[in-house]
Amino acid sequence: MATVLDRPSEQALPMEAEPPSEAIAPSVPSETTASEPEVVLNIRDLTTQFFTYDGVVKALDEVSLKIRRGETIGLVGETGCGKSVTAFSVTRLISDPPGRVISGRVMFRDANLLWGLDREATFKPIGKTGRVKVRRWFRRIKAANERMAAIRGRRISMIFQEPTQAMNPVFSISNQIGELLLLHRGAEVLDGMLGATPKAPEVAAAIDALIAAGTKGDTTEMRTAATALGKVVNLPSFGTEAFYLIKAASPAAASAAPRLRRALGRLNLGSLERSYLRHLRNQYALRQKLNEVYLEEMRTEQARPAARGRAKLAISRGRITHFYFGIQGIRGRLKRPLDRELFWRSVQLLEGMSIANPVQVARGYPFELSGGMLQRVMIAMALSSEPEVLLADEPTTALDVTIQAQILELMRDLKSRVGTAILLITHDLAVIAEVADRVAIMYAGVVVEQGPVLEIFRRPLHPYAQGLLASIPRIDQPEKELSSIPGSVPDLIHPPPGCRFHPRCPYAMPICKETKPPLTIEGAQHTVACYLYKGPVASD
Repeated sequence: MATVLDRPSEQALPMEAEPPSEAIAPSVPSETTASEPEVVLNIRDLTTQFFTYDGVVKALDEVSLKIRRGETIGLVGETGCGKSVTAFSVTRLISDPPGRVISGRVMFRDANLLWGLDREATFKPIGKTGRVKVRRWFRRIKAANERMAAIRGRRISMIFQEPTQAMNPVFSISNQIGELLLLHRGAEVLDGMLGATPKAPEVAAAIDALIAAGTKGDTTEMRTAATALGKVVNLPSFGTEAFYLIKAASPAAASAAPRLRRALGRLNLGSLERSYLRHLRNQYALRQKLNEVYLEEMRTEQARPAARGRAKLAISRGRITHFYFGIQGIRGRLKRPLDRELFWRSVQLLEGMSIANPVQVARGYPFELSGGMLQRVMIAMALSSEPEVLLADEPTTALDVTIQAQILELMRDLKSRVGTAILLITHDLAVIAEVADRVAIMYAGVVVEQGPVLEIFRRPLHPYAQGLLASIPRIDQPEKELSSIPGSVPDLIHPPPGCRFHPRCPYAMPICKETKPPLTIEGAQHTVACYLYKGPVASD
């Protein structure tokens, strides 16, 4: 199918005029075949609004997206088009008030994340002012937030665009990463500590090998020996701790041997410390059962108060039975091995972000770090739980080109190793071309075109998509004159009727100003919302 960029921009096609024959391609159905990966996240007709004193901002208008397992979808568009609002709406992180998800369905596998949305608030227009009075039922909103705790972080994780607003300035980096690890992977962390073998017969030989490597000053050999030591004691994080202890003392590594053996002592847990860790392990297991109840409620869309009550009662009983673990002095002493374990696990995560001094960063605070460093910390936190869906909101904006490539490679590795589905929100079309499998182009709260990345870049159909791609400089065409889209994103309190792009579109017809164009199929998995094309209307 030919694009419509070659049409004179001064002329508007009359409503009766037919597009050229080459602009209408045979329709290709886009139904999911049996060979395609399963749909992990299915967003249907998502509508979000913000209720302000000036009026109601129609931020999202029936947005629909499908994200399959192991797939990366790029969401692009101008600033103010609703890309970030889409991600926040999926995870129900819209600030309420003033914002609120109004309608739609967000299906994570078989669970409806917006179940009960219609019972959480009522809306009453205020005369002819254009404003709306919202009456919220906060008990139901609180219950919905509790249900979402079963999804956020562990199953659907998010990289926020502004890390300074997503991190607490009064807690250290390791405290915040450690809290996240304990919340989403607490059972794994505690099982690792309880299963450590510090008295294994091979420990002494592994320590000697590490000290010998440190004496030579060979960093690669030190890393290899430290990793081997972590395997011997059955706790990889201790290998990281041992590596930095020896590295700091190298080449006089022998002088660090006493410190290394003292560090090994944290793995020799006393009976009371083991009891405390088993208590925490049991609490996280009970929390997981409660999360499974929440998931079942969202799958069946039916409340299960009895099962929920039993799970909460079991958690409360565990706390009461071991109430002495909550006493400040006792808990502080028993938590020391756990705190050190979380610290070195945090260092491991920061190493994966190519941070040169991860120990110093882990000990630091958010206000001590640059924007790019904070962004890397935020990415480490989002990737640590190995989620099934990753919502990445401008993840590489504050990073230089080299670090961008490393972060994108980490996201690729997570996608191939775990099968994580990624929604990548960015303004950088070069990044989209490099890492995305499919592209969704959004304008003024509406998805106007979707399709495979190569198809969209080779054959954009919507005039807005054509304008975006025409504004990109190309190395192979240095003489190419860049074009721009006239005008700006409309005021979403009073959005244009019909197609929201028609005031800026050079091909606008009378029908564009009256009726919202349907999404039509114009190729294999390629859909567009524009009256210039006459393919079959896309179904669910």
